[in-house]
Amino acid sequence: MPSLFSLSRGHGGTHVAIVVLCGVWLLALLTLSDLDPAPLKTLRIVTESGDAVVETRYNPLGFLLLGVLAAAACGGGVLLARFFSQSASRHTHPSSAETVASASDTLARELATVLAVVRGSIANKEAYARSLADAQARLVGLTEAEQVRVIVSLLVAENERMRLASVEGQRRIEASAREIQTLQESLRGAETAALTDPLTGSGNRRQFDVAMQKAVEASNADQTALSLIMCDIDHFKRVNDQFGHHVGDEIIKALAGVIGANVRETDTVARYGGEEFAVILPLSGQEAARATAERIRAQFGAKQFAVRETKEKIGHLSASFGVAEHRPGDDAETLVKRADAKLYDAKEGGRDRVAVSTGGD
Repeated sequence: MPSLFSLSRGHGGTHVAIVVLCGVWLLALLTLSDLDPAPLKTLRIVTESGDAVVETRYNPLGFLLLGVLAAAACGGGVLLARFFSQSASRHTHPSSAETVASASDTLARELATVLAVVRGSIANKEAYARSLADAQARLVGLTEAEQVRVIVSLLVAENERMRLASVEGQRRIEASAREIQTLQESLRGAETAALTDPLTGSGNRRQFDVAMQKAVEASNADQTALSLIMCDIDHFKRVNDQFGHHVGDEIIKALAGVIGANVRETDTVARYGGEEFAVILPLSGQEAARATAERIRAQFGAKQFAVRETKEKIGHLSASFGVAEHRPGDDAETLVKRADAKLYDAKEGGRDRVAVSTGGD
């Protein structure tokens, strides 16, 4: 079945989260790495010909930069948590809201873990800087080889401590990365659920509104064709009243299946409401949309329906269709109104037919 989903504005925060997290990971890995680029160096060892001289040069701007970035990332995490919470309350059904809230908690927790690693790495480098500075001061006045050996041994031990701390920091970063990957999958699932009609698997009304707006904007900007099909099952209330809503649901799913089998990957199918569906067809003119609607009408009308449990025959059912093509300057609401008006004309004209908007409509 064609892909029905595109990212809505309400879920753009997922991408913001990814950008922030990538920035924090890179910052942490940079801090833990051996590359130690010049702007973030805390020490330089300067040697002169003849006697060896160790000179410590502390770079406070490097620590300041790391602190600012860490604070910014922490603030971003708080804002993201608030964003996800608001998004859940405004746009998602209860199960999706719970998923988003849980993802927000996970994001805040893992972000705190990464920032703790960064802060720990900064503290370790500061301690290492102090150790080297102390060694420098003591080496200047030493004359015995054994004394020099002791100082070197202390520096080797301090270097090993730094290495182990770096390994532990990297382990924690990798654990957080795995947790964040799980989080991203949960968010994608919640986003899909928020845009999907649970009965048919088609897009829901919210997905239609988002896709319709994008399609109209693209058609106006690129001056490309765009058509819309609106369709509705004829005498559906009679079927519901006579056979029950569970049978009506199966008939709605049957129409959704026929529609899905007759559209392209680039088209968007959405349950507009009740037994009514909408199909957005980018790069399709009026005649191509009419042909698509006629195929759906004929295939759905050819089906024989019966109640599964009792084998009671329902017989053939029909659907009516309204087709409208986008005109230059049209907004989404205008195009929907024209297609819906033609659906009404098809109903008034006897049902089981396709009515197409013309230039005079």
